Amino acid sequence: MNELKDYQSVLAEKAGRVESFFAKYPDDSAELGKTFAEICATKISKVEPEIMVYGIYNAGKSSILNELIGEDKAEVEDKPTTDAVTYYDWQGYKIADTPGIFAPIEHEEVTQEHLKKADIVLFVMSTTGSNEKEENYRRMKEIADAGKKIIIVLNDKNGDLGRRDENIQEIKRKVAVNMKQVGIEDVDEKYCIVTVNAARAHKGRTENKSGLVEKSGLGELKNVILNELKRTTSFEILRGGIKQLENILDEFIGKLEAKENSELLRKMNQVLETFNKQKISMRREINTYIDTKAEIFGEMLPQIIWSNRDKQNQLNEIMGEEVAKLNAKVQAEIQRQLQETAAILELELKSFAEIKIESSSVDAESFKNILARLNDVNTQQTQELVVKKDDDAKLDPSTIGIAAGLLTESGTAIAAQLAKTGIGKAIAETAVGRVLGSVVPIIGPIITIAGVIGALGKFLGNNSDKEQLDAKLAAQNEAERRRVEAEMQARQELNQKCRYLADNLADELKTAADNSVKEILASYEEPFRTEIEVRKAESAQAANDILKLRELHDEYDLLRVELGAR
Repeated sequence: MNELKDYQSVLAEKAGRVESFFAKYPDDSAELGKTFAEICATKISKVEPEIMVYGIYNAGKSSILNELIGEDKAEVEDKPTTDAVTYYDWQGYKIADTPGIFAPIEHEEVTQEHLKKADIVLFVMSTTGSNEKEENYRRMKEIADAGKKIIIVLNDKNGDLGRRDENIQEIKRKVAVNMKQVGIEDVDEKYCIVTVNAARAHKGRTENKSGLVEKSGLGELKNVILNELKRTTSFEILRGGIKQLENILDEFIGKLEAKENSELLRKMNQVLETFNKQKISMRREINTYIDTKAEIFGEMLPQIIWSNRDKQNQLNEIMGEEVAKLNAKVQAEIQRQLQETAAILELELKSFAEIKIESSSVDAESFKNILARLNDVNTQQTQELVVKKDDDAKLDPSTIGIAAGLLTESGTAIAAQLAKTGIGKAIAETAVGRVLGSVVPIIGPIITIAGVIGALGKFLGNNSDKEQLDAKLAAQNEAERRRVEAEMQARQELNQKCRYLADNLADELKTAADNSVKEILASYEEPFRTEIEVRKAESAQAANDILKLRELHDEYDLLRVELGAR
């Protein structure tokens, strides 16, 4: 499950590393350094995604906030003590505690003003009555009409979560009905209701009992928040700023490459640059493919679960088969991408093999070493290194064989990386365990006709047969209405959980795919990297730094993907 991360600290650390390289080459980085610092100051460091916690004063707003932060910062009372919006800085995010609903009018106006700046609103209601107050839904509609993303948080004050889930599901049904009654549109498609037991999370945190925290629902809430933040303007600004930083690094690397006066080192850097560009291009193509397939998987998943909700063992088998199919499709796509990349790299290496080498014996020997190590990469092929004994040292193009080598290695490396993610286990636990266990089985207890008739029994008394028949028919109609509502609510929640699950699965697959591609290509880059790194002469300093800058560039690109870039 994804976690909220302190992206500001991550970006600050990377910026410090980049600036250290700027300091080493002031003549080449004067203007670039200024632009870099300006982007960091305006488009990176000033971006603090804002999460506002809103709701009736005694619903548990401050308790939820404290558990998100992981500290007891907000005062928790059974009376309205918050008279202004209070901000808490946490891991690069701003979390706002508000006076909430029914606060004095002047405090409500302050809250309304701050709502305009929020990226996401956590609308907190408790399971002990506040979810039935009409004012909740009127305010909720105002926020929805303002275009804000609302995540509804049910604070489980009764301790029903994981024990009496049918009670929670009935409350969720009522919440959805009430939202529709005040005119909130697309309730079933747009809104997510997450149940959190704040007291359980607090006990687990303060007593260091991780099991209680896991059973509190807090992890699911953080996961939903992160997935929704990826769709906000704040994360879009961060992604745009990071892309600009990557462009600056590209320009800076180009300047350092132009300084290199060794033809061999210059060409080695060109080869590595080609590898780097191909990795980034492959990442884009593969990530787009994974996003598409994961989205289809997320749309298909609810129907699979619903159709087999009473067949746990069979459902596990079906899910395992579907995940295996998805993994196979991703592996096939990576291999297809590698095949295309191999053809490009083949040309680059052939070009490298044909360059004219300086007459220096050191350079000639270095060149031979590189070609020998490249040749060793493809040990399955008994290739012979052919080097002419003059200054025009060349490698016979037929001995490189990078395409064959890449395709031979790819299956093993990809399978190993995908296995490391534990995707199959995650699907079984999350989709079948949490999703099925907390959504589908609760339908049964809600919709018994006998229960509805029983509730009306005391009003029937000794009335006539016709009156009793009419009452029974009315009860049956009411039971059917509640059954339909309950099923719609459960299906809607199942769809949402599966959508978030598909997002998480896509992130895991992207990480696995990226690691496998890097692992495969690393063996072909290694001879060039090694040769550059062992050349300790002053003339090779720029080449060493270029290697490190390229690694930084790749880290920035990976971070953009993590922030939701496609």
